[in-house]
Amino acid sequence: MNDLLRRSEQHQSITSNKLMLLVEMSIPWLLPILLIFSRALADITVLSLGLIFLLKCNKEQDWFWLKNTWFKLNIVFWAYLLFVNTPLSINVKDSLLHAFFYLRWPLFSAALAYWIFKDEIRQRKFLIALSVLSIFVVFDTALQYINGVDIFGIPKFSAVRLTGPFSAPVPGIMMLRVLFITLFLTILFDHLKKPINRILFILTILIVSIIFMLITGERMAFILFLTGSIVILIGLGLEQKGHKSKLMAGFAIMITLVASLLLLAPDTAERSVYSIYTKLVHFADSDYGLVFRAAFEAWKHAPIFGSGIHSYRETCEQIGLLPQWGIACSHPHNLYLQIAAETGLVGLVLFVTMVGGIFYTALFKLIISKQWLMAGLCFTVLYVSFWPLIGGISILNNGVAALVWLGVGWVLSMTHLKHQKY
Repeated sequence: MNDLLRRSEQHQSITSNKLMLLVEMSIPWLLPILLIFSRALADITVLSLGLIFLLKCNKEQDWFWLKNTWFKLNIVFWAYLLFVNTPLSINVKDSLLHAFFYLRWPLFSAALAYWIFKDEIRQRKFLIALSVLSIFVVFDTALQYINGVDIFGIPKFSAVRLTGPFSAPVPGIMMLRVLFITLFLTILFDHLKKPINRILFILTILIVSIIFMLITGERMAFILFLTGSIVILIGLGLEQKGHKSKLMAGFAIMITLVASLLLLAPDTAERSVYSIYTKLVHFADSDYGLVFRAAFEAWKHAPIFGSGIHSYRETCEQIGLLPQWGIACSHPHNLYLQIAAETGLVGLVLFVTMVGGIFYTALFKLIISKQWLMAGLCFTVLYVSFWPLIGGISILNNGVAALVWLGVGWVLSMTHLKHQKY
């Protein structure tokens, strides 16, 4: 009987080891396609990886990652959602479901940082797969811009908005999350570490990507990519002080190409660039101003503890401001206003503290050791993920959240591996 039990345990252990090995070998290659094109597939991937990671840690009795401040702050925020925010929700059942499953996001990032991307070989595999997919999306979207339809016959969303292969006008905001990650190729591949190669590669990717963002017609994606590019160029300039003239020349080329496209495509220029000025001048009466005002009113509805996670639409409809203005209650186009309305001032403070913990963990040692390019890349990936003014994006409960927490896991893996080696 003991022999039978022992054999059964050995068999289970072997099966478990094979499963872990299969995941470790295949997931770096598969992650980009699993996370980018299907919300359902992304959610399944996030949840599955988190659960397998927990099983792995339990088997090996290795829970070191729980000591990380950024994860502890996520636990605090999660506990607040479950035990304070949810009982006070206007829809307890719905809020309880979303509060309970919130932890899958930071757990997914931990699984990536401390397991899936724990060595450079797996990181390189992931970057290769991500780069191939990014090339496809950029090419497909550019084809749609030129011909009116993409490879799959999907037409433009409108004369000035593109869909690419997504069937919705989101290629810019989707690829914003991952295009900056491809620049880590210059950190992990020896050939691209050479100063001239690194400068040429980064400038090329930034130029192509900025033009891509411009033609999608997504204003905020364009603005965020442009500002993120400036941060990366500053980091590159601090690292490559002997090549400032080449960087300045590359930046001048970038500006010239963008300006040329603006002149050649006035409709695209109006949508992606010039309309920004109009929005700002008339912000209070613009659609953005109205949804911000409604979100602020929703916050005032329950200012301290919020109306419940995932309750924004219901609260907004109860207030009735947006419907009377002819605007649907869908999202406030502002991450932190939505967090405030749903979780209150307490939840907002906890959330901002948690985000600060992620930035600190990822950047502090890089800045102290003056690894400026690496710090610039990590900062930019996090910056475009947690910037407040992202239309329709909640990083707590939809498909794009998978890309946000992918970015978190990636930069933490790079920081963790870097300081393991040195």
